[in-house]
Amino acid sequence: MLSDSLFDALIPFGWDDRVAALYASTDPDPARHVPGRVIRIDYDRCVVATVGDSPLQATSWPLPATGDWVRLLLPAHDGPGEPPDVDDVLPRWSALAREDQVMAANVDVVLVMAALDRPLNLNRIERELVLAWDSGAKPVVVLTKSDCLDDPKLAVVAVEARAGGVDVVLTSSALGSGVDEVATHLRPNRTAVLLGPSGVGKSTLVNRLLDAEVQSTGRVREGDHRGRHTTTSRDLVVVPAGGVLIDTPGVRSLGLAGAEEGLAAAFADVGTLAEDCKFRDCRHDGEPGCAVAAAVAAGLLDGARVANFRKIERDLERQSASVLERAEAARKWKVIHKAMRNSPKG
Repeated sequence: MLSDSLFDALIPFGWDDRVAALYASTDPDPARHVPGRVIRIDYDRCVVATVGDSPLQATSWPLPATGDWVRLLLPAHDGPGEPPDVDDVLPRWSALAREDQVMAANVDVVLVMAALDRPLNLNRIERELVLAWDSGAKPVVVLTKSDCLDDPKLAVVAVEARAGGVDVVLTSSALGSGVDEVATHLRPNRTAVLLGPSGVGKSTLVNRLLDAEVQSTGRVREGDHRGRHTTTSRDLVVVPAGGVLIDTPGVRSLGLAGAEEGLAAAFADVGTLAEDCKFRDCRHDGEPGCAVAAAVAAGLLDGARVANFRKIERDLERQSASVLERAEAARKWKVIHKAMRNSPKG
């Protein structure tokens, strides 16, 4: 029978009382099962950190996501090359997802990354914060490459005006500044996922936090400051000072279908003001008695923030309608295919 001490190898990967309770709820067989955490997906298999010294490749269908806690079923016989099988995925407490794709599971912090070697895209940061809040984790904005500006604190002020109270951390991996502050959001055993476009310095920050060249980094193009996708998979790594990081490939487009809760959390200040609008269905677009417009006019709320809120809200409505349309189309084709299969052959 496995003793609790055998699970100590999983503590650096985030094993704690919460995970232990979730694992126990699956009623594992100590002779056949071991817990583990998915650290990478390799094509048709997943790489799982478990109680042994080395990660294991395990079979699973459907595949779990990086960050998932799983129950592994060990082979009945120690045959050569026979891998274990993921026979249960533990319930997730959070999931960073883009439309129907889970990018990282069981994260406590989403590090929304933006670089200061290019003009700040505040609208994109807000969209990423919607995605972060919708995951169920706590977002933190990390501004990288602060050494590229004479006064980077002005950028912090600009982001804080649009971030709705989210912590903003100023960093420079080249100088090593701000890295320790990012590390405080990972301790004692939190899992953080990095979110942002290519070229913002995600992999460089990972290397700084690990004090090792674990992730490859690439040069950024001079013309548009875009970087190559040096990270091609979602890798979970342990930070020696405490915590876990999941690096992700650069994200170009941000589908937010189904992220209504994230929108409400990211723009909670707009929502609070909207409670005092004259009309319950106020769109904050010129209606009389709009409390949000009054706050903008009084300088209490950034007008660009309200405009982006309205844009994201419209995008969500369109994307949600598109999802419903695709589901209805799939249902119709299923009926058609069934009818074709059952039709008499001539």
